[in-house]
Amino acid sequence: METMGNITKILALMKYSIRKILFKKRIVIAFLILLTVIGIMGYAGAQNTNRLNTGSNLLGMLIVMFFMPAICMIYGCSVIRDEIEDKSIVHVFTSPFDRIFAYFSYYLSLVICLCLILAVITSLGFISFFGQQGIDGEAMNIYYTFIGLVFLGVFVYSALFLLTSVVFKRPIYFGLFFVFIWEGFIGNIPGNIQKISISYYLRSIGSKQLEYITVNGATDVNTSLMAIFASIIILILIGSLIFKTKEFT
Repeated sequence: METMGNITKILALMKYSIRKILFKKRIVIAFLILLTVIGIMGYAGAQNTNRLNTGSNLLGMLIVMFFMPAICMIYGCSVIRDEIEDKSIVHVFTSPFDRIFAYFSYYLSLVICLCLILAVITSLGFISFFGQQGIDGEAMNIYYTFIGLVFLGVFVYSALFLLTSVVFKRPIYFGLFFVFIWEGFIGNIPGNIQKISISYYLRSIGSKQLEYITVNGATDVNTSLMAIFASIIILILIGSLIFKTKEFT
């Protein structure tokens, strides 16, 4: 009976959080990113180019390496922090609902919304390029690979930035550093140092699926998946424990 009650509360909080995520003003940012991706991919698709190589590189550069972590940062750093700032999270703190379950509800809501947003951006970006160049079996293989990488990236980046939202009062500063310096710079430095970035493991998986993606010293798929899933579990556990015990003001 208690289990069913917790599930009901998790679903209720998820419904509330999803509605807040999708219908806040930040959705305008996602829309502008969508237009940017469509514009760049559409323009590139109109050129005479190696479609498979160019399309893969564009999807990798624009979405996997830049816009995906950026969107995850924008939403992940704000989904709990906004409620703390406007005091609307009081209903979670004062209810008999375990905060660990509440944290997990926020995480699932964030993942669902970001998977939806980024699936739309990736799909329309893919269509705007390959719709002009030709969509065949090889093109669809590229699409499925990048959709998989995007979803995998959402799970791990959401776990990271949701954690930062309960650790820091201004998590956006850490988010900007992580996305643009850590992932954007350190993740592309040749050698072992790149292995301490998330993007390295995502790109390693992509390089094993598509010949058009090249990563210096890429790890095998199993090692990359283990590193990503271990990161997700650790980040969620740490975040939920902090959320349970920390006093927010």
